[in-house]
Amino acid sequence: MYKYFFLFFYIMLITAPVFSQEIKDPSVEWIVAASLQNVEGNISLGFAGAINAVHNNVLIVAGGANFPDKMPWDGGRKYYSSEIHVLQKSINGFHWNKQVTEVLPEPIAYCGNTSTPAGVVYAGGENDKVLSNKAYKLNWDNHRNKVTVVQLPNLPIAVTNMALTSIGDVVYAVGGDLQKKSSNAFFSLDLNQQNPEWKVLPNLPIGLGNAVVVVQKDRLGTNIFVIGGRTKTASGISDLHATTYVYNVSRQNWQELAPISDGKNVTNFSAGAGVGIGDRWILITGGDNGKTFHKIENYLAQIAQTDDVELKARLIKEKNEISIHHRGFYRGMLLYNTMTNEWSKIADLPFPAQVTTTATMWNGNIVLSNGGVKPGIRTPNVMLGVIK
Repeated sequence: MYKYFFLFFYIMLITAPVFSQEIKDPSVEWIVAASLQNVEGNISLGFAGAINAVHNNVLIVAGGANFPDKMPWDGGRKYYSSEIHVLQKSINGFHWNKQVTEVLPEPIAYCGNTSTPAGVVYAGGENDKVLSNKAYKLNWDNHRNKVTVVQLPNLPIAVTNMALTSIGDVVYAVGGDLQKKSSNAFFSLDLNQQNPEWKVLPNLPIGLGNAVVVVQKDRLGTNIFVIGGRTKTASGISDLHATTYVYNVSRQNWQELAPISDGKNVTNFSAGAGVGIGDRWILITGGDNGKTFHKIENYLAQIAQTDDVELKARLIKEKNEISIHHRGFYRGMLLYNTMTNEWSKIADLPFPAQVTTTATMWNGNIVLSNGGVKPGIRTPNVMLGVIK
């Protein structure tokens, strides 16, 4: 009896330090892995709203929008791309595959996209003609050195600024913007089915565009987290959100969690990027808190409501000044612990924050590619975040 007691006491004694250690929050060190190039081999302007996802150990960067000639306040027209770029890793670093000649079926930007074992799936989005309800799968073929494009069933709605995520080969489509309002729709598509169709799931608690959607474990299993976002309103002034929602996949219901914060102050967050790290964290970067965004929206609403030529010209000039002197987006890296339901800030990005882009994981590292760094201004950089 005493022998077993002392054996138990001894085991507890030597393992106590292990059990008592706190699980430390991760940190991230960033490098520039590559800069997007145009067809001539020069550094690209970069794109907002591009597809950024991984398949067969390559990063696919496709589509997106930019202003190649002039800034929007100077009358520049937005260009929507159908280009496909493939970034590969070699012993000497990263390089763009110059043999890729395939293009997307049509120009597209601001679509949802996600990496799955079956390929990169993208859906929805917009171009200079329409909002899209199309969905496609991109596959990188290492042997043929090319990207193949497979059409998937159309979404039930045409929508832009939506988010896609996936659990295995099941893809989830979340929210987005319709022509006049934000959508609370929630769909899934099982790529393993012989004749897959989008399945209607319980609606989001609110309509949301530009939200971050991440799959991560919590105390109840592997679930879907919807973070921040923006809701269109009839006034033209969007509601930005600090909300965190989780969809329990097995129970098929939504729950609201702790609001987004830096550990001290709650903050709205829209159009940023996020990834799951380890078995309990979600990291979000960039994002717009809405203060400057709301100023611009207010000007746009006033401009639309007046017929006074002089007043309209003055309002347009004042609005443009805000965009020209924009200081960039929020640089904080915010961390959410799904096990404790707590937010914190771990650091600031050491480079201009990228918005209207998606983050993904590649060989255990975070990839944050392209996106907008100021109104009308893009970055071509592919940033690699090494998790410590």
